[in-house]
Amino acid sequence: MTTQHDFKSAVRDRMKKTGERYTAARAVLLQSSAGRATKPTIAGLIPEYTSFGGICRDTGAMRNVLAACGLIDANTKKPLSEAMVAGLCGGVGFLYAVFEYKGFPPILSIMGRYDTMPDVFIAGGFGRLGVKTSVSETTSAATARKALDAAITAKKPALCVVDAVVLADKGTLPASAMEGMAPTIVGVAGATGDDVLIDDGGVESRRMSMERFARARAAYKKGKNRLITIDEPAQAIDLRGPIARALADTAHRYRNAPYKGFASNMGLAGFEKWRGLLTDPKDKKSWPNVFPEGALAYLALRRTYDGIEHEFTAPAAGRPIFADFLDEASATLGDSHHGVSLKSLAKAYRKSGEQWGAITTAIATCGDKAVEQGCELGDSAREIFDEADCPRRGELVGIAEQRTTLAKQCTLKKDEALAIYERIARHVAEIESIEREASEKLAMAFPHAEGSASPARVSGKITAAKTLKAKSSKAATRKAKA
Repeated sequence: MTTQHDFKSAVRDRMKKTGERYTAARAVLLQSSAGRATKPTIAGLIPEYTSFGGICRDTGAMRNVLAACGLIDANTKKPLSEAMVAGLCGGVGFLYAVFEYKGFPPILSIMGRYDTMPDVFIAGGFGRLGVKTSVSETTSAATARKALDAAITAKKPALCVVDAVVLADKGTLPASAMEGMAPTIVGVAGATGDDVLIDDGGVESRRMSMERFARARAAYKKGKNRLITIDEPAQAIDLRGPIARALADTAHRYRNAPYKGFASNMGLAGFEKWRGLLTDPKDKKSWPNVFPEGALAYLALRRTYDGIEHEFTAPAAGRPIFADFLDEASATLGDSHHGVSLKSLAKAYRKSGEQWGAITTAIATCGDKAVEQGCELGDSAREIFDEADCPRRGELVGIAEQRTTLAKQCTLKKDEALAIYERIARHVAEIESIEREASEKLAMAFPHAEGSASPARVSGKITAAKTLKAKSSKAATRKAKA
């Protein structure tokens, strides 16, 4: 069984051989069966919960809970891979948005997934899988604790919607202004004493006091202490239908925004908009005007880096893991559909992933020390998550604050920033071309059935739209962004 130390050593070895950043090397190892991190049974751990961590916190937790419940692919007779889970949740997409409020710096969002929020993303996956689940939602702390205790007593792995900021420290730091702004998904793997054992993205279980976990669950108020358990464990799932529906939905999303007022910000339209705004000096919403130099240029570049490598995404905007999903889909469904090869589409998304990676490389090596350090700190935060109960967990909030203060140290001038934006725009143009053709072929292979969305997914879309706007409005009031 792979320990945390062994896993990090393997990641480091791969980094030396390939030159990849920690997150990219980690993703490759976790996606392989040999790299899947496991842990021996410990006191209070649900016996079947033997796999922890993931490329993304939410899809990793979902994958591990499904495996612990005994759900397997009827075709391979094996647990679902994280690539399969991510693909069934909708896979890739795109959102570009900048929110501006008087007296505050602009708030940039670059998101590369089908749905922008983790809770909505996994809800879509469960909807397509057709797995029967029980969902507990309540604003009562006592009722939420009762539902959690019941799941643990019954030895039923669960998924909880929590706030990532509360998870980021050991409970010794004061409340942060960012609390309640960052929903995420974790797995509940058992309990020992008055501590809960959670699967929160690291490669080993993490102990957290029940009191602290209750705070994490309550902080994201729209989540309403949501707890999800699976009602039909130990079953073999025929993935042919779910995969076909997921691929049709992914293709459809490229041209159809689910949120009112976001049609020009999402999918192919979003790519076109972003590409133009990166360099157009005449448009008042363009980067040369909104993020001209210095601290504002730092903000744009750092947020772009996070959106592609860390925030609600697998590395390279999730394109490599989506390519893995397409390869698995080819093995399950057969490769050719209406003359379209799934394996050829997988190659296209890997090619797109290279362009996404080229953007973050351009940012991380742009020559400005503040920007480069901001990227390095973001990567360091991901590595700390693989250190289980290590005291360094308390550094995560400090890292976030340090990355914010670095903005004042950015020395990029207008012409220097514009040169970086022009380089990014060339890569965005390549991505747009690749994914436009790929999405057209995907739509040809798997036509979308209008009105086929499950009720859970429809309500999830509404929630996501409100969450996105609320998140942006609240973020504008945070002095940390100044």
